[in-house]
Amino acid sequence: MKRELLLKVLKAGGAAFLLYLLLFAARLQGSSPGVISSALRELTAILLDPGTQWMAFACLGIYFTAFLFFRWRGSSGVWRAANPDLWLASGLGIMAAFYAFHYVPSAQALTLLAGAVLGKGMAFWAEFEFHHSKSNTQNWFGVWVVSILVIFLAWASVWRPSAGHTFEYRSQARWSGPWDNPNIFGLLMGTGVVLALGIMAASFLMLSGKIGKWSCALLCLLAAILMGRGLLHSYSRGAWLGTACGLAYLVVYGFGAFLPREGSAMHALISRFKKCWFPLSVVLLSAVILAFWHFRETNWHPAHRAFSAANAADFSWRNRVAAWEGALQITAEHPFFGTGWGQPEPLYEHYFMRPQLTERGAFEMNDYLMLAATVGIPALFCFGMYLWLSLKDEAESGRRKAEIQEGDWLRTVCRAGAIVLLIGFWFDGGLFKLPAAATFWILLELGNVHQGVKAQLSP
Repeated sequence: MKRELLLKVLKAGGAAFLLYLLLFAARLQGSSPGVISSALRELTAILLDPGTQWMAFACLGIYFTAFLFFRWRGSSGVWRAANPDLWLASGLGIMAAFYAFHYVPSAQALTLLAGAVLGKGMAFWAEFEFHHSKSNTQNWFGVWVVSILVIFLAWASVWRPSAGHTFEYRSQARWSGPWDNPNIFGLLMGTGVVLALGIMAASFLMLSGKIGKWSCALLCLLAAILMGRGLLHSYSRGAWLGTACGLAYLVVYGFGAFLPREGSAMHALISRFKKCWFPLSVVLLSAVILAFWHFRETNWHPAHRAFSAANAADFSWRNRVAAWEGALQITAEHPFFGTGWGQPEPLYEHYFMRPQLTERGAFEMNDYLMLAATVGIPALFCFGMYLWLSLKDEAESGRRKAEIQEGDWLRTVCRAGAIVLLIGFWFDGGLFKLPAAATFWILLELGNVHQGVKAQLSP
């Protein structure tokens, strides 16, 4: 018993150290000299060097192939069109082919493949632990990973950088935490809020004993408050929208899946809400319209920032729309094979950027259009199918509530956190930035752990 507990602690400690490096590597590199910071600087130099980057890319490709092989060996469903891993492998195969045949060192290509490998590795290890656990009812490794993420993100929410460039909105400082971008900070804070609230709700469903339930719930609530405060001060509209979508997903497919027993007062209340969904939607829409009308001239900066999307004179969203038009024009000229890694940005700056714009920063904020302009529409379609099939399983399981198992809450919480980032990647980017990319891939893959186990054990 002691040996098993020690092994679990060592595995959780290894996962915590890896997550710490993934989230705070950029900050550690710029910190005072030390063993970890020196090693990270050397590793970064190797990965960005044109003579060695292709070797790292090839090694990551081998790891990704190995994880897929061990996950799906003995399964007859690997070649089905409904298998999300098949679409992911196809999309990454197209991207790797462009990287190999038109070799240009690209940190974006390396980050994208590294994130997919990290996600597959975490999912593979979680499936292994789940399959070989004695109880076989709870994915303890996945629970540890999500809990560690919440702890690190809550810590980052109170992190104040001592120096560096500061971002402002109407003379109000935009928080960026340990990262150099308030949009990335906002996306990660929104993800942390969704994860913390999901764990808080699940603690009442899964933990035994009042002390354990309330202790976990209070700690998660405190973490959610801290990260919510950071989310508010990031002034990132994409992060706000992503958080709202993640919470909505969590409520519909997460909390709704754990319905109380029939005959209880809570069950009757939820059933009444379901029958009256249309009038409630009308009331909610009316409340949004009234809020917009009330806050359209407000001096409260968060509300002014949120409703500025409806202001025709707001240059922020106008610049992004102009950048999206440029990306679509590049994609229209290179629809099947794209322009290659590292090419869309200078191409946009020289030929497609409007004269009144002075910088190309808005062009790099939409990762999906960047993917289409870089490697073409087929690769983007494969990536979209992978995302759709990865999230579609949860929607179907939400309709079959009788089949919900004890450990399925983890899948819903992870997918809700991944949805926050998915929405944010359209407005603020992050798929090619290691902290957001690693968090996204890990959460999305942990959300498919049970699905992978079933596929591996099926004849």
